[in-house]
Amino acid sequence: MPFSANEHRILIADDDTSIQFFLGELLRKEGFEFDFAGTGADALDCLKNNTYSLVLLDEKMPNMSGIEVLRHIKAEGYPMPVIMITAYGSKELAMRAIRDGAYDFFTKPVDIVVVRTVINRAIEKYELQRELEALKTENIENILRDEIISESEGMRQAVELAIKVAATDVTVLITGESGSGKELIAKTIHKLSDRKDNPFVSVNCAAIPETLLESELFGYEKGAFTGASKQHTGKFERASKGSIFLDEIGDISPGLQAKLLRVLQNKEIERLGGTRTIKVDMRLISATNKNLDSAVKEGSFREDLLYRVKVFEIKVPPLRERIKDIPLLADYFVRKYSRTMGRDVKGISASAMNFFISYRWPGNVREMENLIQRAIILEDTDTVREETVKGLISNNTVKAGGGSGVKNRIEAIKSEEERKLIIDALTEARWKRMEAAARLGISRKSLFNKMKKYGLME
Repeated sequence: MPFSANEHRILIADDDTSIQFFLGELLRKEGFEFDFAGTGADALDCLKNNTYSLVLLDEKMPNMSGIEVLRHIKAEGYPMPVIMITAYGSKELAMRAIRDGAYDFFTKPVDIVVVRTVINRAIEKYELQRELEALKTENIENILRDEIISESEGMRQAVELAIKVAATDVTVLITGESGSGKELIAKTIHKLSDRKDNPFVSVNCAAIPETLLESELFGYEKGAFTGASKQHTGKFERASKGSIFLDEIGDISPGLQAKLLRVLQNKEIERLGGTRTIKVDMRLISATNKNLDSAVKEGSFREDLLYRVKVFEIKVPPLRERIKDIPLLADYFVRKYSRTMGRDVKGISASAMNFFISYRWPGNVREMENLIQRAIILEDTDTVREETVKGLISNNTVKAGGGSGVKNRIEAIKSEEERKLIIDALTEARWKRMEAAARLGISRKSLFNKMKKYGLME
């Protein structure tokens, strides 16, 4: 026996005293603890007040049948296996019990060898389930410890929802302000899901120019346009058997919204310039800082697409509503960037921390991270000081508040993504501008101007 019998308690639910005696003696000799219940109601009371590793359940009992008790056990989510005891010749009834969730069955008159084998096998299964649950819990705790730095109630609720939805395969919409941690929640969902060993592909829909986003998502065939010298695999295909994260999904064009809807409905795509239908098995997780319900009313976002992407919604609170998290995050970023930059900055002054707590953080966690990173570069002491961070904010170095600050940050993100795409296209085209422009879907003159803008001229 690979387990310790005295660690397991078994419930015998049977009104037949001779069966009670027989099973009780068998379990006693095997080293198990056990309780008796003579009716279905008694069995349910025992389950409420005790923890069992196994239930031996007679099909015929007064007032409530064994099948009814079995269904209640499954409906309540009790984890232990259930073995049904049926009369001789009741195979059809036994099979119905299996369909309703019973682990196994044995028939009267009872065969001691069969009973011992079935019981031991069921306990082994229960032990394995407990080990798997423990590993799963440990895995969740490890992932959350490494990824989520938070003690606030709002963030805790978001994380709990992420854990619950990770076990399913439904589409998830994560809402919240820019920089609040939406992608972090998306990655957590992926890492806790059955798709965790496959790709997590992230796409910032607001940062990629509209003319390039479609080819990035769907890919294209060789010869699809001038300069398309080889096949390009899109993000949907790259996310095969994994998850794709569409950040700022509210910014995609109406035409692309229609194509995305077809992908979600049919689970298939066609590359640009292609005619072959390609099946895609990927989970969609999307995010937005916009109110998509309002966008639907305004006509800028498709209602049918919203129903598809918003099967399950998780709201991430802004940093100003997570006061408990501010010192934790600040300390984490100081340690992180002090180490990576080779600086000897050990912490944040009390006055600087008070300022952090009172500041509204319009750019949320991303703003704090950027602010601390720059402060560590500037500090000539071992502490991040209040005057340093205030100076950075007033100089708009990392400022995210106000209309101009937000616009500047968004434009900076877009420019960096566009620069990366241009470099990729030029590299693939061996820096032949005409071919690179064709890959990007822009004119050679536009490419020339963008190369000049981003300092990419040879």
